Amino acid sequence: MIKMLVCDFDGTISGGKASLVTDFKQFIERNHALSFVVATGRTLPSICDGLSSGDYPAPTSIISDVGTQLHHGKVLSPDLGWHSNVQQQWDREHLEQLLECLPFVGDQNGLHQGEFKLTFEGKLVPSHIDAIHEVLADNNHKVDVTYSHDWFLDITPAGIHKATALSYLLDSLGIKPQEVVVAGDSANDSTMLTLPGVNAVLVGNHYPEVSHLAERPKVYVAKGHHSNGVIEGFEFWQRSHAVS
Repeated sequence: MIKMLVCDFDGTISGGKASLVTDFKQFIERNHALSFVVATGRTLPSICDGLSSGDYPAPTSIISDVGTQLHHGKVLSPDLGWHSNVQQQWDREHLEQLLECLPFVGDQNGLHQGEFKLTFEGKLVPSHIDAIHEVLADNNHKVDVTYSHDWFLDITPAGIHKATALSYLLDSLGIKPQEVVVAGDSANDSTMLTLPGVNAVLVGNHYPEVSHLAERPKVYVAKGHHSNGVIEGFEFWQRSHAVS
């Protein structure tokens, strides 16, 4: 039995015709026993703006800032246990000093910065990513580096990402990964799409950077785009569980 649906926002449940959003909300309402979680690279204020921009269903929890933030319920109560764990591994000031010295690293938009996340915007090539890793390693910074949408470079504490935040949430709720469907479209979704046991969905409009995930047995590639693809993938995994 599927107990939780976890969705990226931009390009996954957002995008396409406005009617898709209405259809998705009705789908969530029909499956009223299902926990609906949004997992995004956006900051919390940004994802709240995004959800309020259309007729989106209210999530039971929001994983934001590429997994470094976790909030619950209508009042968005912060998960202090998770945030305490993240804070212990973060030296923001020194990271900014190091990365701002690299001429190719891109710009920082204040709207995209999180308490435990640095985001730079700009086109990078593989040699740039390698150089960033080298600088961070030389300065003993254990962080995760994620480049997605061919534009966003996210720096987060090592081992802190959408998948670890989701694992923490599942443990706290007593839900097994096998009881979860996860949907996404880009590289910053990769960790949760490949979390052992979960039933993953790549929406039809996914980025080439995650196309290789289609080779994995627990990844369903939807024909539908955006939220249509999410619903299609969810129903596929729901049927699979009913047969097994």
